[in-house]
Amino acid sequence: MTSDSLVTETVMEKARSLGASVAGIARVEDLKQSPSHLIYPKIGADLEKHWRDAQKGNESLEVAWPEDAVSSVVIGVEHGPGEPELDWWDGKGTPGNRILQRINREISEWLESAFGCRTYKLPYLVEKNGIFLKDAAVLAGLGSVGINNLVVTPEYGPRIRFRALLIDRELQPTGPLEFNPCESCGQPCRAACPKGAFANAVYTPRELDQAVLPGTDGTYDRVVCNTKLEEQIEEASKAMRASEQEHQEIRESVQEFEECGAGVREEDFGPEFCVKFCRECELSCPAGE
Repeated sequence: MTSDSLVTETVMEKARSLGASVAGIARVEDLKQSPSHLIYPKIGADLEKHWRDAQKGNESLEVAWPEDAVSSVVIGVEHGPGEPELDWWDGKGTPGNRILQRINREISEWLESAFGCRTYKLPYLVEKNGIFLKDAAVLAGLGSVGINNLVVTPEYGPRIRFRALLIDRELQPTGPLEFNPCESCGQPCRAACPKGAFANAVYTPRELDQAVLPGTDGTYDRVVCNTKLEEQIEEASKAMRASEQEHQEIRESVQEFEECGAGVREEDFGPEFCVKFCRECELSCPAGE
């Protein structure tokens, strides 16, 4: 039987040959105990309300892990400032996400054929049975979570997007990585936020019973951050559609395109439609330049 370490190396090489900028392996058992997976039932998934104001019932929120999943293959594709269109939502998803989906699908097919593994291709959203990709990327040794609440990689800084799949075979993990680019940084990412999402500490170790918090020290307000994204969706959809019904359909498709992994039909929207999401905290980061 091929050794776990050799399979790990082979998987990473295959991912890069398919177009991944980085790739790594994480243990599912480690992922289950990672910060975001532990905090999720405590703060919930509602981006419209601060977790202290949300109704009770978050305790039922848990990631639906397949029983036979043992390892996670994590891939990343660089989204550099020279290709901003990779992040533009064009009515059927984003070009960058479609690249990640394609690589993930081809790795899945290759693993099942070459090694007889059972694989689980995961959607992006946790509420659609995905996993927390930032935690997966960190445990796979691809980078570390910075004070901008993004995974910062040595090669590309935070200008990268991730995808993952689960497999039923134990592979040698490739992380975590000893890497802290924020230690001596002047925090331009926090100053760059147009909404002030890093202005206050929103989480404390005592409240959540864990030391590792969003933004590394609890200074990240996801509700405030989400208001900027909502504004950009509103601006793009109103600029293109006149009727309230069409406007609402666009908004819903933005929120739901990940559910089926493919998005809505291309012909539903014209080529001029595009949501350019805010990347100020990401693009201002000096890491990986």
